[in-house]
Amino acid sequence: MRKRVLWRLWLSGWLLIGLATGPAAAETSPALRALMESFLAEHPAAQAAQADLERAEAEARALGQALYNPELEFEYEDATDITKSVGVSQTLDWNGKRRVRDRASGESMRAASAALAAARQELLAELLEKLSGVKVTADVARLSKRRVVLLNEFVTLAKRRYAAGDVGQSDVDLAHLALSEASMQSATLLSDAAEAESRLAALFQPATFTWPPLPVLPLDVSAFDNKALLERHPVLRRAAAEAAAAKANVSIAQRDSRPDPTLGLHGGREDDDTLVRLTVSIPLFVRNTYRAEVDAANAEALRAQQVYRSKLRRARGELQAAAKRYQATRSALHDWENSGQHRLRGRIALLKQLWEAGEVGTIDYLVQLQQTLDTQIAATTLRAAVWEAWIRWLSASGQIEYWLGTQTDTAS
Repeated sequence: MRKRVLWRLWLSGWLLIGLATGPAAAETSPALRALMESFLAEHPAAQAAQADLERAEAEARALGQALYNPELEFEYEDATDITKSVGVSQTLDWNGKRRVRDRASGESMRAASAALAAARQELLAELLEKLSGVKVTADVARLSKRRVVLLNEFVTLAKRRYAAGDVGQSDVDLAHLALSEASMQSATLLSDAAEAESRLAALFQPATFTWPPLPVLPLDVSAFDNKALLERHPVLRRAAAEAAAAKANVSIAQRDSRPDPTLGLHGGREDDDTLVRLTVSIPLFVRNTYRAEVDAANAEALRAQQVYRSKLRRARGELQAAAKRYQATRSALHDWENSGQHRLRGRIALLKQLWEAGEVGTIDYLVQLQQTLDTQIAATTLRAAVWEAWIRWLSASGQIEYWLGTQTDTAS
């Protein structure tokens, strides 16, 4: 019981640190939170990681038990005299083997808990990526359909003005060519949107096609403490716990190389005499000194420590790169939303008026209309790049669960 309480306190400590130094939690809609929770609940990878954690907890309970069980012995001898005796023997954990095994099991539990958090984070990153992809492809397809509608209207106007003698046949032909090109592009983009939708729907069993809105992205990530973020990253916590468990296994191997004594107490009768016998036995580790096991444990501990250091070095570089990428793309999107976006409002209607008034030629109108719509599509693509950079930063910082509000005790 005391071990379970300490374990919960350890998890709560990580959660409190996360609240102090992590990014502000997103205002996720109940629909989005329900979608993510159902996704995590049914995904095989998350279920496998949960089962691994339950296995580690069961092994920790097993290692918390006594290392040796007592032995009950009965003896009967029918010779010149009849001898009957009963006794009990117990091997003593003289070298504290149970204690070091208990410490190693705690590290294994922490590693399994971090592995579960890492699996959930990876799955949520995939879900966010596909959700943002569906939104972006749908927005681009919507803009392409709008282009087709506008060019359809332009063809109708061009024919009307041609009938009135205001424009020539070449203008009508250009309008038809532009409409044909826009229709082909729209068909391709609609196909891309349908494919993105099907990839997202394939993640759910049964499939669903109602996708909730995504949260608003923060403007800045430069204020976060990278060192604190990496210390709480589930992948690094898992590597650190595995290194600690490997180090504890060295102590286990060392203790296993030391013999434990066995005490025995027997009582009985030999004819009319009462017998009492006390025995002490100690195994002799002569033919096998268990030194090879200690050397192997030392090598594994060194390997696990170097794996942790390698992952930490790589994670530090990935976090810095992800932060720079997000800052660059988010800043560009912010500038567009505050300065460039409003300049496009009403531009299409103005171009139409200028063309109808004869102040802009057909070619110029089509070029400027194309530029206007391409700019809107580029802005949508930029939003996709911002989302991709944000998901990468969340993965690099280990903050997906906290930002989305789906963290649990085992995924703090």
